Amino acid sequence: MPPVTTTRPALLVDGSDRLFRELIGHLMTMAQQLQALRAGLAQSLGVSEPEYRVFLAVAQLQGEGGIGVGAVARHLMVTGAFVTMIAQRLVKSGHIEKKTSPADRRGVLLRLTAKGRRLIAAFAAEPQAVNDELFRDIDRGEFQLLLDLARRIVAGGERALMVSRLRALDRPASRRRRRTEPHPEGEEHDERRRAKR
Repeated sequence: MPPVTTTRPALLVDGSDRLFRELIGHLMTMAQQLQALRAGLAQSLGVSEPEYRVFLAVAQLQGEGGIGVGAVARHLMVTGAFVTMIAQRLVKSGHIEKKTSPADRRGVLLRLTAKGRRLIAAFAAEPQAVNDELFRDIDRGEFQLLLDLARRIVAGGERALMVSRLRALDRPASRRRRRTEPHPEGEEHDERRRAKR
């Protein structure tokens, strides 16, 4: 019998971690499904997946006067440099525009162009159809519970990553392996790393 993968009593059933491992498997499958669905929506809109993320964030956060790069980065949990790079592409394609912040002349605000507003309005039915089907069997109470659980699991994930990195530093150099967890900026981060070589 292999060792259990967790020691928390709340996650074990009769001393077995079988259901916990099943849960982790489902979460991994969900992550892959969400990534594939988002990539499909980006393709429908005619942009790359990173461009879709930033474009949608600007559309949702811009308000009346636009939204700052830092706010978009915090919303997406990526770096400001990543948002700046992707925003440049979206400006070039005419989806968004940049303007100087009236509160800070050094700052930049992002907002949709007229073209971007037309695209997002015409595109609205696509994510609606996908999300309606994805969560078809979830009622309001379950949705609130799922949202709460997701927030707590994400926070736990940040703590677990920190523990994993600290434990890696304590290992002998011969046992260390190159970091393999995906970067939050995905392929865009890998592209930048390759470009620097």
